[in-house]
Amino acid sequence: MDNFSAIQSKYLMQSWAAQADYSPIPVQKTEGCWIHTTNGRRIFDLRSAHECINLGFNHPRVLQAMQAQMDKVVYVTDDFATEPTAQLAQTLARITPGSPDKRVFFSQSGAAAVEAAIKAARMYQYNRVMQGNSSTVDAPRQYPYPYKIISRYRSWHGATAGASSISGDPRRWFLEPFTCPGVVFAPEANTYRSPFGPDVDAMPAALHYLDYIIEQEGGGNKVAALILEPVVGSNGIIPPPPGYMEGVAELCRKWEILLIVDETMTGMGRTGKMFAVEHYNIEPDILVMGKALGAYCPLAATIFSEKVAQVFADNLFGHGQSFSGHALGCAAALASIKVLLEDGLLEQAAHMGDYLGSRLKTLESRHPCIGDVRGLGLFWTIEIVHDRAKKTPVRRSTEKYQETIVKDLAGYLLKEKNIYVPADKFGLWIVPPLIVTRDEIDFIVQAIDESLDLADVWVRNK
Repeated sequence: MDNFSAIQSKYLMQSWAAQADYSPIPVQKTEGCWIHTTNGRRIFDLRSAHECINLGFNHPRVLQAMQAQMDKVVYVTDDFATEPTAQLAQTLARITPGSPDKRVFFSQSGAAAVEAAIKAARMYQYNRVMQGNSSTVDAPRQYPYPYKIISRYRSWHGATAGASSISGDPRRWFLEPFTCPGVVFAPEANTYRSPFGPDVDAMPAALHYLDYIIEQEGGGNKVAALILEPVVGSNGIIPPPPGYMEGVAELCRKWEILLIVDETMTGMGRTGKMFAVEHYNIEPDILVMGKALGAYCPLAATIFSEKVAQVFADNLFGHGQSFSGHALGCAAALASIKVLLEDGLLEQAAHMGDYLGSRLKTLESRHPCIGDVRGLGLFWTIEIVHDRAKKTPVRRSTEKYQETIVKDLAGYLLKEKNIYVPADKFGLWIVPPLIVTRDEIDFIVQAIDESLDLADVWVRNK
């Protein structure tokens, strides 16, 4: 079929886009960090296919594991057991922070995994209160159990109803006014652009305000859980300042609320450790995984700590999905974890991330359009600004789908340099597969350097 690109553009509904201009690039094959088109182009995927292919395309050991599993069993319901499903649940329970006596729920996307986390957090609190195990009694109980979820404005947890409702990202607005009730938003701790003002230290202010929000929302009698990305993802790749994550965990203990950590983007080695929370030595009550977990299969996981899992020993876990525990996806995930650990890719991601970060930071002195360069591991962004001194962003939250210089830079990199980056972010998205080489990083940084000349001209003419 030679015209499959035209067919796809006519019949497929593209995500988060007007459809009239949809014109997908036809792909012949993929390998490593590269996409090969039918007309002979070789394009570097600098967003790792929506952050899903940390191991790059077509990793032979993962494909081998998938093929071997396809010859056995691809899918059965969870009334039956398969070897990869059992092994992956055990592996995730053991390698995530905290006691290994956890339980794992499998789904097909990060959003679906977040839905399970929200539901389980509320069910956990319901059973805790109704069984008389609550020690927090200083607020009136107009509602019988804690149900509120606190999230942050700079966050994205997925496009399903519940996940979108707890997302501060402007994409939540497409769901309004039908977002799910019981959600409260807090500011993030952004040391570059503090939501509390330019002269306010973002970290202690964010923790102080979060403590205030929890209390004003009823404390542990009304708030079920707090959810956050350990490194803000789609809303700017914002690593937390020192002490922030530990402070959040302490607030959750203080108020007896659950801490849900969404590692959909940051898990599977993206930050130089298997999980980003390992940088901060905290143990979440619920950990969410997705994207790169299943490598080339849609697979996500919601991992419940021993404390949370115990509640469901004799109480119903009122949630489920048809393809939960899909054997083929679990086999791919197991192979991916083995590659990460056995091939030293966690250490490589940390090492290459340091190199990438140092190269990107050299661009700041040459380009006045750069406001900030930040990241962790192989998870980086360059924030473009109108005015460096004033830190004026080129794309505000209310301008997410307006055309800005970010879209122009993405177009230049794709057309002129054969580098694919998303055009709808708040800065340049620099998220290569973990197998990226030093030479490829040099190629990427050189191309970005040249593209930023366009942004400098744009800033001068404003």
